[in-house]
Amino acid sequence: MAQSSLKGLLIRTAVVRLPGLGYIYAADPKKEKRGVPHTVTFRFKDGVLTRGDANYDAHSLALIAKPELGLVSIAGNGYYSVITAQGSKSGDIFSDSTPAPPTPRISGIRSVSSVEGEAYALGLRGIVYRLTGLKSWARIDEGLPDTFNGQALDGFSAGDLYAVGREGALWQLEGAQWTRREPPTSATLTAVKCAGNGQVYVAGHGGVLLEGRGDSWRAIPHGGTEDNIWDLEWFQDRLYVSTLSHVYRLEGERLEAVNFGADPPKSCYQLSASEGVMWSNGEKDILSFDGTQWTRVV
Repeated sequence: MAQSSLKGLLIRTAVVRLPGLGYIYAADPKKEKRGVPHTVTFRFKDGVLTRGDANYDAHSLALIAKPELGLVSIAGNGYYSVITAQGSKSGDIFSDSTPAPPTPRISGIRSVSSVEGEAYALGLRGIVYRLTGLKSWARIDEGLPDTFNGQALDGFSAGDLYAVGREGALWQLEGAQWTRREPPTSATLTAVKCAGNGQVYVAGHGGVLLEGRGDSWRAIPHGGTEDNIWDLEWFQDRLYVSTLSHVYRLEGERLEAVNFGADPPKSCYQLSASEGVMWSNGEKDILSFDGTQWTRVV
């Protein structure tokens, strides 16, 4: 466990690459209060944290395999960094992308995610970009209205993406065309996962959890929580669901709280899975799960 290096910091986001290897991006509350753009970065390897610093407010991470194996981080204002074996490239999504949008864009990026090893940045007012090079993005949101305030994106492939957002908004990219889908909710949707069983799971405020694909959607009457759901992950053929205080596993139609063991986290928020391992991270905690046992990372 590597707790001391994070003392006094708040974890913004984290992503796991392999058992014993992951990345943690944190913030200093004192600098945040003063409005100082910054990120405290950590590479976690076999119990050791290696610290770095950045001068922008990175709040979302994605692992990529294309154009090279690497790590992408983004900030709400559009600033991004791509770290690979060659080093680090950084820039502004809005100036490093084509084609130009009808109206200028300066902010609003909410999340970055990986689909088939490629990074996708999603944001407010109908913003979607795909990373095409170490310092280039393609704008792929033609057809999305500027009233779509996107929060999360996932997909089965580059031609089959799902994006969710405020007021129950759910859009699917089929080929090159975005189509609005009509889920049975008007709640803000904050998470989407295209799962290994071929289904798409969507979750959001008030404990809303949906299952479907294409134009067919239903609410799952899970009975587990009415808290806002912030993230979803598919791990070892099971769906996992995270609120700010608990992680649940979907068993049939029911959400059951996972058993963290003797050292449960005080905070939850996001989930990340890769290569036989899943992380749960909150502002103060990261726990690692191998399918059988949870182990504290920080």
